[in-house]
Amino acid sequence: MKKYLLSIAALLLGLLAHSQEADDLGNYAEVSVISRLDLNPTWYRSPAETGFDLGNSSIYTQFEGRASEHFSWTVVNHWFSFTDWPSGDFEAFELFKTLGYSDSNNFIDIMKADLTFGSWTFTLGKDCITTGGHEYDDDDYDVHTPLATPLWNDLACYQWGGKVAWTTPSELTTFSLQMTTSPFGERPFASGLYTWSAQWSGDYDWYSPLWSATVLGREASEFSSSPRAYDVLVSLGNQFFFGDWTVTLDWSNTSGLGWDFPLTSSDLADYEAGYKLLPGHMFHGRLDYAPSERWNFSLRSNYVITPKDSLLENWWNVGGIAEFFPLRDSDALRLHAFVEYDNLLDAFSLNVGARYRLSFKLW
Repeated sequence: MKKYLLSIAALLLGLLAHSQEADDLGNYAEVSVISRLDLNPTWYRSPAETGFDLGNSSIYTQFEGRASEHFSWTVVNHWFSFTDWPSGDFEAFELFKTLGYSDSNNFIDIMKADLTFGSWTFTLGKDCITTGGHEYDDDDYDVHTPLATPLWNDLACYQWGGKVAWTTPSELTTFSLQMTTSPFGERPFASGLYTWSAQWSGDYDWYSPLWSATVLGREASEFSSSPRAYDVLVSLGNQFFFGDWTVTLDWSNTSGLGWDFPLTSSDLADYEAGYKLLPGHMFHGRLDYAPSERWNFSLRSNYVITPKDSLLENWWNVGGIAEFFPLRDSDALRLHAFVEYDNLLDAFSLNVGARYRLSFKLW
């Protein structure tokens, strides 16, 4: 696999050298520093207790640019996460400890180069797995994590690999194929586990599909006749546009990541191999209303259906969001607030916060 990726890299560099002969209109480079602070008190109804954390509070940087009409790059770093403070599970340094692992996200989210020739785009580097619904459209620092699906929260979606995409001449439809390291492998490439994805996306005036099929490789149990096992993830994302209103309906053929229950002795003996995509169904729905460039209101809900023989319960949550952009003609500063109810926790969460993006043009 390493030789395969090195060959692709050599080809991309050769194409890049050739592309330098083209005009450089539109060349730019920009660095952004994104900070987010959330205050998130929670009230648990059954035990009548309260809790508090910092929500999706975090610090990111983003470096992106274009060196010719053919070559562009994106680097996104997640430097600090304060999600579980002050519970004791402070994650800031975990993002650095997990560098070099593929079964968890670390401080390098994206590090990719894109080469575009006509309708074709070739991508090499670390990128998001080409899967999931429209909730993956938002940058991580813009996501309200309690209202994201378990798949978004638990899957180590940033992996090393390559992708090829073809866009129709009308620029309304894109088909892509991708091969990356697997989120079920401990070390990228060394584990020998890979992921393959195919995706169809489109923008058809009132409708935007984002459909994908992904095969994720993982280790099989030591008692299995094969050293590899494979999970198939199908995601059908659909967005509908009606003036200032947007309706999003995403579905995936899984109830999340975890271990099959009840655990057998073989599962206990091979703990890591038992971690997988669980069967079931996952629905993510949202209704967005944007009356102006400065306001956005949203209702969101997730519903997870587990198999009848599972000891895991069905889960759902629902919430309402208000977002305000106080700077005229700019989305650099966003103030937000939301309330969410979780049926399994029997808890209400209230979140208020701000996200600010400070950008510098280098050229």
